[in-house]
Amino acid sequence: MSSDGIAYHESGYCEFPARLDQVAQVSALLKAFCQGKCLDETLWPQIDLAFCECLNNAVEHGCGEDPSKIVKASWRWLEDNLLIEVEDPGVYREPAHDHALPANPLAESGRGNFIIDSIADSHRREPTAYGQKVSLKIATHLPSDAIEKLEETYALLQTLTNDLNASYAEQEIVQGFAKDMANLPAIEQIIAEGVTRLRGIVQIERANVWKLLPEGAFENMYCEGSGSLTIREAVVHPDKASACCTVVATEIEALIEDCSILAQDDPLYRQSGCAIVCPIVYQKDCLGVLALHSPQKEKTHLFKKALPLAKVLAQFLGMAYTSAKAFSQREEQERSNTQLEVAAEIQRSLLPSSYPSNKHCQVTGRCEAAMAVGGDYIDAIEIRDAGLLVVIADVMGKGVPAALLATIFRTAIRSRLNLAETPGWLLSKINKQFHEELGHLNMFITAQAAFLDYGKKVLKLASAGHCPALLLDGSSSEIQNLQAEGIPLGIDPEDLYEERLIELQTNSRLLFLTDGFYEAENADGEMLGVDRLTAAAASFWQDGIEAVPNHAFHFVSKFSQGHSARDDRTLLALEVL
Repeated sequence: MSSDGIAYHESGYCEFPARLDQVAQVSALLKAFCQGKCLDETLWPQIDLAFCECLNNAVEHGCGEDPSKIVKASWRWLEDNLLIEVEDPGVYREPAHDHALPANPLAESGRGNFIIDSIADSHRREPTAYGQKVSLKIATHLPSDAIEKLEETYALLQTLTNDLNASYAEQEIVQGFAKDMANLPAIEQIIAEGVTRLRGIVQIERANVWKLLPEGAFENMYCEGSGSLTIREAVVHPDKASACCTVVATEIEALIEDCSILAQDDPLYRQSGCAIVCPIVYQKDCLGVLALHSPQKEKTHLFKKALPLAKVLAQFLGMAYTSAKAFSQREEQERSNTQLEVAAEIQRSLLPSSYPSNKHCQVTGRCEAAMAVGGDYIDAIEIRDAGLLVVIADVMGKGVPAALLATIFRTAIRSRLNLAETPGWLLSKINKQFHEELGHLNMFITAQAAFLDYGKKVLKLASAGHCPALLLDGSSSEIQNLQAEGIPLGIDPEDLYEERLIELQTNSRLLFLTDGFYEAENADGEMLGVDRLTAAAASFWQDGIEAVPNHAFHFVSKFSQGHSARDDRTLLALEVL
């Protein structure tokens, strides 16, 4: 089977051209394979994260995003493990042995291996005849297709039926539990209906469900019957001995023949009557307990007839609690993903959709965030017929906080276009505003603002701690680093930014960059640096200004093979005509 360039075999093998837009489709193939084997859905987000990390590395670093190169991926089951292999034609480099989280958790460098190691039970990279291969082993459960799973479920129900030796009424109760779980939206309703069904065979005076909290305490999630819980009883602390603690510790039901023998501060204490306490378990996790109280005269019915059915109800509650938790987590994840997508779309809309092109100059640019959204910003704004304002900025950090600050910076720039012809004064005004409004965030912005005077062919350049721009002289191969003095915005509200005057000529070419270019690292952890980038800058223009971003990003990607971008990368190219 093939789709959009992906060659896929149902056995679990595919080949696809090295394009990042193929990664999600290949991941969807693996997900469909896992769903066919009835993989626990709660395990998929972690598997997807590790798999996509491997695919992205293969496309970006193993193939340099060259769509003529092929990435190979395969997966299969081995007992209770999912085995995944991703192979690319890249040059194999001995991986670093230390895959710990970097000292700076926001840094991208080294974080990919940390993520994969945190998820996979084993992770190795090795050379192959084709290039290099990454192999992951992830423990899941014994694979089974949907039919096998259905047969297992049916066999379990048959075993439960035989073990319980239930009457028709008892079977109807079990079926009712299943129906309640499938149709009732709230756990409280499932419990209430389940207890009502049990009351058909035994008198129940009181029913409680206690949920186990992460710190070991018990919180009452359901209480029904005579009497009410006080606030003091609503939470049972882990250092207090109680029947609930004993049942959770042993995961074995407790039969309390006389509730008056319990400690009076035990929430299950009653002056008379008996009780059963069943653990609520899902797979290997104990989530809490179900407790049912009956009069003393009902002890035989409670222990003989109701107990097996109460254990079944507790099993259904374990599944219901886990499903509700998984659904909540999935909703939260989808909500977060949607918010990030909206934020990314908003940020893209704030970047130039087109760049000025007139008889005086041509401009182009590109911004690539290391995460879904980033803190880099570029703009090129024509100021009447007098000239062009160029702005490039880099907010400290990455992700949503940096993106929000970059958006605020854009608004500040656009609201002060009357200062465009004095970029130093423009940055000074914005610096004062940012220190007053955002100084408490302990964040800062590096930026460059430059005004190109069309008539004089002079560039006024001001810099707030930003990395140098590059000037390629139109009449020679000489490349200059353009820098102006100034500290980042938001540190000193009284700082004034000087302007440097640069005389340009026809065919002068300028590159404005953020430090994501200079700080790109290769597989040995070596940075690209200013000198390497400067030496290569002239080659970026070999196919004209429109091709400059492609050549620049490809150059950095080729240098940093095997390493994802750890910082946003932004470039703006300007050519004087």
